[in-house]
Amino acid sequence: MKIVTPQPITSATLTASNVAITETLWPAGTYATGVQRYEGTILYEVIASPSTTDQPSVGAAKTVPTWKILGAINRFKMFDDVISTQTTRTGTIVVTVDPTQIINAAAFFGLAGNTINVTMNDPVSGVVYNQTKTLQDNTLIVDWYAYFFEPIYPLTDAVFTDLPTYLNATITVTINAGAATAACGEMVIGRQSLIGVANFGTSVSIQDYSIKTTDAFGNTVVEQRRFSKRADYDVTVESSRVATVQKLLADIRTTPTVFIGEDDRPETVVYGFYKSFDIVISTPSISDCAIEVEGLT
Repeated sequence: MKIVTPQPITSATLTASNVAITETLWPAGTYATGVQRYEGTILYEVIASPSTTDQPSVGAAKTVPTWKILGAINRFKMFDDVISTQTTRTGTIVVTVDPTQIINAAAFFGLAGNTINVTMNDPVSGVVYNQTKTLQDNTLIVDWYAYFFEPIYPLTDAVFTDLPTYLNATITVTINAGAATAACGEMVIGRQSLIGVANFGTSVSIQDYSIKTTDAFGNTVVEQRRFSKRADYDVTVESSRVATVQKLLADIRTTPTVFIGEDDRPETVVYGFYKSFDIVISTPSISDCAIEVEGLT
């Protein structure tokens, strides 16, 4: 099992993107109720009546706000720590990031497309990494009948944990959807740390925030809302590393983190916070660790 502690991707480290900014930038002026403008990477909407001259970030912070935050603009939705808000573009999404530090892992959530490619380019050595993964799940295709009649399910998450350690390399990501709409809910880059070995017995689930209401006549109305992934990891840790693992987990207690049970099992990959962890020093050589992780929506 590994964790990837993310490095924030900002307008300074995002050096290129083919996702056009279609939102309108805020300049000083008077804005009527309902008008939307962006400041920095955040989109705001006027809620003052009938108008306001406040700067959006200032107005949103007032006791009686004059602007409200709608979220990140489209280009930056894939970096806003919210998986369900996606950066979208017809055809392909191509972004280049200059991390300014060593990065050896990348993870992606809320994907839509056919393939995703990650390329690292070092200014001295050139291209040092180039890998493409398909975003189609063919595990149900086990015979000719399934080939023709079983649906092909999309994969929405992907991880790359074999990036080489180059200090000055830039990372270019391409999400290709052909003629359809490419999307990415969250892109995370960072350095990975080994916790131990995730065992069979690890459980995965989701937390659904939809509301199901049944009236007096038995009619049920479902209001679909977001959901998040959950995982309870059963991990074997070397006893000599218990103190290190304890500190690693303590350091990320308030940081959204990528938890990877197994690279090739996307169901064990969760981006979020751990709710609790417990390490039992079972023998002088190995210890048993249980980590409960709650994913972001």
